[in-house]
Amino acid sequence: MLKTRLIVFALCISFLSQLKAQVYKIDIFNTPVKQKNDIPMSAKAPDGTILSANSQYFEKNGKPWFPLMGEIHYNRVLPREWEKEIIKMKSGGLSVVATYIFWNEHETAKDVWDWKGNKDLKKFISLCQKNHMYVWLRIGPWSHGEQLNGGYPDWIQKMKGHRSNDPAYLTESAKLFNQISEQTKDLYFVQGGPIIGVQLENEYASGQAEHISKLKEIAQQTQINPVYWSVTANTVFDDKKMEVIPLQGSYPYRGWEKGGGGATKDFLYGNDQWIMTDALGKVFYDVNSFPKGLCEQGCGSQMMFANRFVVQPEVVEAHLQNQIGRGMNLIGYYMFHGGTQTPGLKEPGLPESYDFQSPISEFGILRPSYKYLKVLHTFINDFGTDLAVMQVYEPKNPVRDEMDTQNLRYVARAKGNSGFLFLGNTQVRVTMPDKTVKMQVNLPDETINFPELILKGQTTAILPFNLKAGSAVIKYVTAQPFARLINGKNITLFFQQLPGVKPQLALAKGSVSPKGFKGWVTQIKNKELQLTSSNNSVLSFSDTNGNKITLVFLTRKQTENAWRIKLKNQDALFITDADVLAENDKITLQQAGQANFKLMVYPRGLNAFTNQKIQASAQKTALFDTYQKKTQVYIPKVSVHYPKKETAVVSLPSALPNNLNDVILNVNYLGNACKITQKDKYITDNLYNGTTWEIALKRFSKQSNVELSLIDWDNKTTGVPANLVEEIKTKGTILKSIKAVPQYQTVFALKN
Repeated sequence: MLKTRLIVFALCISFLSQLKAQVYKIDIFNTPVKQKNDIPMSAKAPDGTILSANSQYFEKNGKPWFPLMGEIHYNRVLPREWEKEIIKMKSGGLSVVATYIFWNEHETAKDVWDWKGNKDLKKFISLCQKNHMYVWLRIGPWSHGEQLNGGYPDWIQKMKGHRSNDPAYLTESAKLFNQISEQTKDLYFVQGGPIIGVQLENEYASGQAEHISKLKEIAQQTQINPVYWSVTANTVFDDKKMEVIPLQGSYPYRGWEKGGGGATKDFLYGNDQWIMTDALGKVFYDVNSFPKGLCEQGCGSQMMFANRFVVQPEVVEAHLQNQIGRGMNLIGYYMFHGGTQTPGLKEPGLPESYDFQSPISEFGILRPSYKYLKVLHTFINDFGTDLAVMQVYEPKNPVRDEMDTQNLRYVARAKGNSGFLFLGNTQVRVTMPDKTVKMQVNLPDETINFPELILKGQTTAILPFNLKAGSAVIKYVTAQPFARLINGKNITLFFQQLPGVKPQLALAKGSVSPKGFKGWVTQIKNKELQLTSSNNSVLSFSDTNGNKITLVFLTRKQTENAWRIKLKNQDALFITDADVLAENDKITLQQAGQANFKLMVYPRGLNAFTNQKIQASAQKTALFDTYQKKTQVYIPKVSVHYPKKETAVVSLPSALPNNLNDVILNVNYLGNACKITQKDKYITDNLYNGTTWEIALKRFSKQSNVELSLIDWDNKTTGVPANLVEEIKTKGTILKSIKAVPQYQTVFALKN
């Protein structure tokens, strides 16, 4: 009995010790300031906008610029859907669209070129321009992208001298570049077009540096004329010539590895380049000569028949947060939007689907990862000018073991006395415990001590120190900066509350008017006005320059559902459960399964919508105008019959009412894969990983029924949890359920 009590007592002591806050320190001094050198890449658009770059960051009109870029392949998306999908990328916070140009898509036979239909590059770029999105082209000649021969036509693949300066290969490459030049004529930034960047080759680690120089020379001779030239950072090139900017890549999920890979070092705020010293054993360039940027930030990965996995949204968000913390100043996703392979042109061993478990699916459906990443995109877009100039500061003993679950992973980015702490408690493939921590930032002239907080497992946090709002200085705050709205003398900072953490902050005493703070517990200590929320999520005060400062603390769910927008030339914020597609003259809301829409708009009183049937809600708040719009409930006219247990024939509605964008078919099954055919044509497929397959039906309508058919389980498949494999073996290959869900939409027209 005594022994049992002693064991229980010891366990209690151990538990209490884990609850006790550990102090984590970081020094923001004694690190040499990196020299900033201009990179010889700049251009001026006809409207006067200037883009340039230096060895630390990209620039727009001489100011730091933190671009956000996402990959979508025009040839893998239906042309009638291009514009809508570009708008979704923009609404998610991106400013640049990236795309491969696959050679074998366009030269279909020797000297026979096709740029029509879903290959109409010029039209795709023009739609990007219409929606104020920049473009970064990846022109090859070799691309990969899970394309047959890496994008080479068969006769190029058979050339002995391909991917070299062999004269015959360069002659054929020049033909490709001439064709691209014709399609992109007058669409470059300097001409008033959207194309700002061009990537040469791809992952050219075992080639010759002079080949990259030659490709650039040929491209320039054909009048391909972007602002920025780039290569993937695991490419051999002459970094002394400053001809190209190396952009990195990193994937938390790796479809080319068994089961999608294991725990990676990508969550340790390391300074590795393309995980080169981990994967390739070397770095190909002077890392201090170029700005840190990513062209392949993995927010998904391509599943293979052999390897399965499920992308967790909190993991891709944490992965992005890690990249920002370790110094990235350009984020480019691969892939941000999924697609469908061109028949006959996919890499062997892969499905027809190129969904990639992307934030925007193959069918244009927004996944949870879209909103998770949008949280950080909003932060980057509103604070990126500050962030880009900040250096990285590591703690004295950074975590370097990806399996270390006890010690906090953290880093800082700072310039002078202000900056951001990046805290990580997420690791792919590893469950992380909650951590009780106190952060201490040692600056040259002061020490900032954050209050104790709990960092939940599977979450991350960004905490600011000496953050300016007007002339007010926020010494610290135990919440994550989300958005910054500036409308004249009204400055609003939105913060995301950390799960389970009550907001606390300190203001520099002399930087604010000593009035207000209603609903907050206040005390003056160490020349700081320290405030703790007493269940109040809003704090308003004035700075010494007469600006009205409002701090708004949103829940995590509100932050995911918040959309940064411009209304009537003012900074504004929407909060809605619906997906938001923002255009110049209208806002479209879309949501699955719910006919009635609710929209909260900040600031109040904008009156931005034209007269229509929008009901202003009586649920007014001090900050938001609330609108509700009811639409007609629709029962999808979809029927399903099952010729066999592993086959379903789905009839489609002949037309959809105006309040519907689409009908989503939710398919749950057991098996190795499920494929869609229509009129005996193999359209696309889904590799089983235990999740529901969501199929948008509108692209199939007005034709004929579609057929779903299953492929039997293969015991060589990796990555599917054992309990699901056992269920498949017990129940066999079977369609468990098929349900049609209406995706409603409504439009809010905007006043000029």
